[in-house]
Amino acid sequence: MKSSLSKNTLWGLLIFLPVALYFYFLSEYSLNIPKWDDHALKAFIVDFQSANGFLPKLQTFFKQHNEHRIAFDRFFTLVVFWIHGNIDYRWLMWIGNFTILGVLSIFFKLFQKQKISIAYFVPIPFLLFQMQLWENTFWGMASMQNFGIIFLILLLIYLISSEKKSHFYAALFVAFLATYTSGNGITVFPVCVVLLALQRRFKDIFIFGIVSILLIFSYFYQYKFPENNPSMAGIGFKKIMLGFFSFLGSVFDLIPNANQNRKTTILGGIFLFITGTIMALYFTFNSRLFKKQRTLNQAELFILGNILFLIGTALVVTVTRISYGEAGLLTSRYKIYSILLLITIYLAFISKLNLTNDKWLVIALIFMSICFNFVANYTHFKDVVNFRNQLISFGVNWQLEEEKPRLNSAIKLYELPRLGFEDNLVDIKKPIQNAPVWQETTTKIFNAEGVLLQNNISIISLNKEDNISIVAQSSKRSYVMPVQLISYPLKSFVRTGKYWQNGFMSILNYNEFENGTYQLGLIIKKSQGFSKYYLKDSLVVNVAKPKSVKTNW
Repeated sequence: MKSSLSKNTLWGLLIFLPVALYFYFLSEYSLNIPKWDDHALKAFIVDFQSANGFLPKLQTFFKQHNEHRIAFDRFFTLVVFWIHGNIDYRWLMWIGNFTILGVLSIFFKLFQKQKISIAYFVPIPFLLFQMQLWENTFWGMASMQNFGIIFLILLLIYLISSEKKSHFYAALFVAFLATYTSGNGITVFPVCVVLLALQRRFKDIFIFGIVSILLIFSYFYQYKFPENNPSMAGIGFKKIMLGFFSFLGSVFDLIPNANQNRKTTILGGIFLFITGTIMALYFTFNSRLFKKQRTLNQAELFILGNILFLIGTALVVTVTRISYGEAGLLTSRYKIYSILLLITIYLAFISKLNLTNDKWLVIALIFMSICFNFVANYTHFKDVVNFRNQLISFGVNWQLEEEKPRLNSAIKLYELPRLGFEDNLVDIKKPIQNAPVWQETTTKIFNAEGVLLQNNISIISLNKEDNISIVAQSSKRSYVMPVQLISYPLKSFVRTGKYWQNGFMSILNYNEFENGTYQLGLIIKKSQGFSKYYLKDSLVVNVAKPKSVKTNW
């Protein structure tokens, strides 16, 4: 008994470890600075406060945002606003990331129902809580929407897979929440119908079908379709299929070499697709719909529902997004789907095979999952740091603006945190030509969208409060632009113990500047002080830009 207790304690600690590390990263590297669509949440608060009466206020939650309706995001934003006094985007990140704990709890519940040893559950948090998800992790609105919808969809599949009446009625409510959390919430409805049919629950199909039709109608009521995606001309079937497999296998996106990495994700996607399809067919043809003597249990139905939803989502995203470029299919925001497909297939294998007494297998699985978690965190830690630097540049540029754009409201919507540059704003605005000349060579590479600056200097520090930025100055204003730090490949790290390579690169996109001629410089902020240098170079921006950006929020 003592041996069993000590083993369970060990497994519990191992389950807790990746979760604790993940939230440590969130605590240390998140910033209360909005990015892009985050600003829409400020507009929502203004609309809500300005609306007169219960119904007009309620309507503000369901107003369209791009192609989505994001009542889930807006509800929790309002809660944070009421509690905190303004919008704190770090709070929104925590809310969104806590929904991943909900996903983990669903998988744990299924393990308990299957009476599988908890040791086999240990790999799941190591696969789920890692920095491949960095973009959603550190982005308030995206965190709530993209993680929140995953939790609600998996919860909906879990409830539909249960024969309890109370679970079915709870599923109807969850379907409502999923519909108004993200656009792909309604895509799971056909999957739910299939799961009900396989259980021969035809009365429930009728009820769920009516509710689904009402939810879909309400979703598209007064809906305005966004502008069309870039043309699909020249994108053939082969390219779509390779993109589809690459999307499915994006969990294996861990190799620095771009060409080799794409091959790895495609091969990984093919493996997951074939394995998932075989499992889906096996469960389907062993259901009550085809074999009256066979009844799938809740875990088997959940696995089937997950596979159908995740493969279907991969196909939809590939078709609708591949026109933006194949690299976009491997973006961090989408990788949660590939990770969940891998976890679901793992759960299926563990459920169907009797592995309880195979201690060496479980040790091997845990070891591989720990290695995967370490490599994923190592590979993407640089993205976390670079994203933080980008957010800091947003905040500094707002402080540098002579007139900050504000919503027409007396409400205090947001308060910029201290970024460490407050005492240096005057120095940043001083003519960069008067600063000492930077003696190291900086390479400049032009393309149609802007210019890439590269430097190989040895000024990198591991202190997250240190900062290196590019300064661009015209006669009208100054910009602070982020740099991207570069990490060593894992092999080099093992050999040298160094994570950061010398130097940096910075992408200066023409669309981020007002038209004009800008002198370029470099600022280095460390705990010891602030330094500013002139690069003896300039950037000419002369591009046509829209007078305003169209939004539906």
